[in-house]
Amino acid sequence: MSSVQKYDSIDHHKINYMKPEKVGLSYFGSMSYGSGTNPLYIQTPKLKCLTNLEDVKDKKSPFIEVEIPNGKYDLYDFFLSLDDENIKKTVKNTKEWFGKDIPLDIIDGMYKRISQPFRKGTNPKLKFQLPVMKHKIQCGIYNQQRVFKDITEIKENSEVILVIHIRGLKILKHTFHCDCYVSQIKIYQPIEERYNIIKDYSIIDEDDDEGDIFSEEILEAIKQSKQEELKKKEEE
Repeated sequence: MSSVQKYDSIDHHKINYMKPEKVGLSYFGSMSYGSGTNPLYIQTPKLKCLTNLEDVKDKKSPFIEVEIPNGKYDLYDFFLSLDDENIKKTVKNTKEWFGKDIPLDIIDGMYKRISQPFRKGTNPKLKFQLPVMKHKIQCGIYNQQRVFKDITEIKENSEVILVIHIRGLKILKHTFHCDCYVSQIKIYQPIEERYNIIKDYSIIDEDDDEGDIFSEEILEAIKQSKQEELKKKEEE
């Protein structure tokens, strides 16, 4: 997936916003990245999972909640900046998009942020939607050995990396938000070895090991053969 970008390499000025179009009961304006219409996929650093996906896999709107560890707060800053940019772009384009000017305070009040406030002494948390098709979660899950895994193997306190597709702005009657979902998950699992092979010779040899037994048998055979030859000569 060549269009995936690490979160800390994204230039917010390269994010493109399309005019929202009516889709059902809501409006949706897609977002892309760069000079073309490349979808915007971002990869997170390693995060702590706070959700047992077994518990949410049958929900209508399944999600995963993660905690950002110390030293990676720039991921929180990324989404904080993205939220601010979404609000600014919407305010700037209200006349074109909605046919009237809407002030900043109204837009800001309507927008549901990805970056939620967090208390001092705690780590920030983020919650993302999981894609569903025909009542089944469609997110690809792999471990660090690139082996495909079942979604139920992602437990609370697992370490994960997420690939998130930032699709665009979804606008409802009274609220709007950045529509994004988890496209792929990498889970870190204990490495299991199928066999434990001892590299060095580790057999405990007995005093009468097979090497000595074989030598005695050979000597006895030679001795017996010589005796038979002598007996045959004497008879002749």
